[in-house]
Amino acid sequence: MFAASSCFTGVESTPRIGASEVKRQQAATPRPEQTFLSAIAPQPPSAWQPGGHPLKVADKRIGRVLTSASHNWENLEGKTIRYAGRSRAQTLTGYDATDLCFKDNEGNSYYYRIGVSSATIDTMAVLQIPFTIDLELVQRTDSLLRGQRLFTASADWFDGNGTDVAGLRHIEVRVDSVVPGNHLYPAAVCFTVENPEMAAMAHCSGQQRRFYMSVGGSGVAARTFDRLFSIRNPRRQYPSITDEVWNLIIQSKVQSGMTRDECRLALGSPNDIRRVPTHSGMREIWTYSDGVYFVFDEGLLSDFRL
Repeated sequence: MFAASSCFTGVESTPRIGASEVKRQQAATPRPEQTFLSAIAPQPPSAWQPGGHPLKVADKRIGRVLTSASHNWENLEGKTIRYAGRSRAQTLTGYDATDLCFKDNEGNSYYYRIGVSSATIDTMAVLQIPFTIDLELVQRTDSLLRGQRLFTASADWFDGNGTDVAGLRHIEVRVDSVVPGNHLYPAAVCFTVENPEMAAMAHCSGQQRRFYMSVGGSGVAARTFDRLFSIRNPRRQYPSITDEVWNLIIQSKVQSGMTRDECRLALGSPNDIRRVPTHSGMREIWTYSDGVYFVFDEGLLSDFRL
């Protein structure tokens, strides 16, 4: 690991590419991964039927958004509630509102008030109840992914207890199941590394790992399917990369002399790219949100901080 020591001049007039421009360039041609789960979307509230639309309560803070005569919020976390109907209500200021009723398996009722009329709710494409997971979305995602062999695009893995662990990029895994995740990332994609050498390198021999993933427009957008998986083997797309460098890439490591493509494969796309003319040519500085930066001279990595 090296510390940047070069003196950058003319920074004020340096051509710069921000995060939005980087993303725009990447999105110019959609990849198959970006549309793989496009058919999965939540049911609009107009289609909800009493006894259906099961939701798993993912956080005890559900008491902030639901009202109930029992107020038994501590025991509600982890349980399933189902839609039971809706009724007209009014806000404290006299405006139209609607109470959505949900019931748990013991028959207790819980109400989620939304400050619009029932007719307006019927025009909504999506209505998310905070701190819950749409179990129908999880089930449909499971039916598409279970048994698939995919390639990891992120090293941010988790174990079965939800603890983050170091993983590997661009290696083949088998998806075992998709189960409910948490209130931020509603789907947990459970997978196994079948290659013994890769499993040993990732310290997960005989163990499942998982990604927490957004699906159907719910959750945090940064963890969509295309950010976590590749459908095609990325190694075959880069035959010119040596085995030595590829071994660094899958471990999210870099070394001086690597190309821009190799660094992008190892750490992902940067948040910001700055280009600086120098006496010998063009210098390019990549910065990431976590303080990581790369410096390229004539297209090769000359300095970096991880």
